[in-house]
Amino acid sequence: MWIIRGVILLIGVAALVWLSALNAGTKVIFHLFTRTYNVELNLIIVVTFIAGMLIWAVGAWIREAQLRLHILKSRRNNRKLREEISDLRNLPLEEDPETEIIE
Repeated sequence: MWIIRGVILLIGVAALVWLSALNAGTKVIFHLFTRTYNVELNLIIVVTFIAGMLIWAVGAWIREAQLRLHILKSRRNNRKLREEISDLRNLPLEEDPETEIIE
């Protein structure tokens, strides 16, 4: 899985560098809510890429926390089940009066 992720990241970075090289020095008008900025397109591309990486990282951290909580709940449940099995093993055997051999 890490190989696929690395290849995708490599392709993304290569595409970002290629796009930035094609648009070097291009100025664009950027509207952010009520303000207007005249900035280079490369800056917008880099900031957008970094913002996407940060959003992905936050999502990955949330998913990691969910998985860790699931593991903790499973371990807790396993411990309870093991205790129940141990208790069942330690129960005394009761003899059924009907199965006793009468001599």
